[in-house]
Amino acid sequence: MSAPYDAVVVGAGPAGSATARDVAAAGHSVLLLEEHALIGEPLHCSGLVTPRTLAMAGASDAIVLNEINGAFVNLASGACLPIGGSGLYAKAIDRVALDRELVDQAQSRGARLRTGSKLVAIERSDGLLRLGILRRGRQETVETRLLIGADGAQSRVARWLGARPATSEAVVGVSVEAKLAPRRDDHAEVFIGNEVAPGFFGWLIPLGNGTVRVGVATNNGHRPIHYLRSMIETFPALFAGAEFGRLFGGVIPLTLVRRPFADNVLLVGDAAGQVKPTSGGGIYASLVGAGHCARVAGEALRQDDLSARFLRRYHVGWQGEMGEEFARMEDLRRIFLSLSDAELERIARLLGSPRLRRLIAREGDIDYPSPLLLQLVRLRPALLSFVRIGLRFPWHRLLR
Repeated sequence: MSAPYDAVVVGAGPAGSATARDVAAAGHSVLLLEEHALIGEPLHCSGLVTPRTLAMAGASDAIVLNEINGAFVNLASGACLPIGGSGLYAKAIDRVALDRELVDQAQSRGARLRTGSKLVAIERSDGLLRLGILRRGRQETVETRLLIGADGAQSRVARWLGARPATSEAVVGVSVEAKLAPRRDDHAEVFIGNEVAPGFFGWLIPLGNGTVRVGVATNNGHRPIHYLRSMIETFPALFAGAEFGRLFGGVIPLTLVRRPFADNVLLVGDAAGQVKPTSGGGIYASLVGAGHCARVAGEALRQDDLSARFLRRYHVGWQGEMGEEFARMEDLRRIFLSLSDAELERIARLLGSPRLRRLIAREGDIDYPSPLLLQLVRLRPALLSFVRIGLRFPWHRLLR
């Protein structure tokens, strides 16, 4: 058996590759494992991110397919709320290309990549972790000082660790690329309503050159493909003439893992539940997680202290940067789930005033949505009438 790696990272998505990159850049031996043969496939992401996300990833402009300046929020009744439109809101990206760029960065810093390699066993041995890796039909054994689970919503590392979120919620999404002329090339479409997308929402993202990415996610246990078909039928004018391609999708976790660390083990990205409860977007929060994870992993390896007590610094750091915003987003999601379709219609009318639409266009931020909501409530206190649940975050401190 070869000498143990300082760190083995399981999962070559953005969180895993960024973590592997930064740990390797600090001079440590790193093995990056990817279960699938091709990086970035199968695709599980709508691929809409903010410019700050791409900057954090160190991604090139080559992966940007289109720039999004606003959105149309569509309700089942046919009502539509236009938002944004006056500046850059987000970028539609080639998600497969993003994953591959991050893997290339990790390899250029010294990380070793193995694709088609599935983690099948984990055991402790003399202060190390011994990993069983199934590759090309044969099982290999690898030893490591530190195991970093970045293996997604169904993380094997998290299951072995017994890591559980404080509360458990996930949605299931399905998406498809299509040939279609959108209403506006620079505007996404969002579809909400308890019959359209129960527990979440649907989307249409223009990719440029007459192509779009269409999808829906739900939380009611029914197959989301049913709601995707229904959404297309409910808004025929928006989908007329569409030529649909292959489907892709997966589970989107919406709750943080309570304890994403243990002796010799860290969890990051979807495996740690680092996914925005409001939108299901995980790339930005995962990259924030990767930064803290790699920093603490490097310190732990240098000091030869892989104890849970030391590795807890990672969780403290991530919570210090993102915890408060996630608590607000969790409250926003709980409010959203409590609303009827009629109440969603009323909110759309309240937000339709020119003054509030200008504010949304100026201050909207899909990575940090709560500051905009606070401003909206201050300007239109009637929005508070829709809050009929106990809020876990002390919003009153911010509403003064």
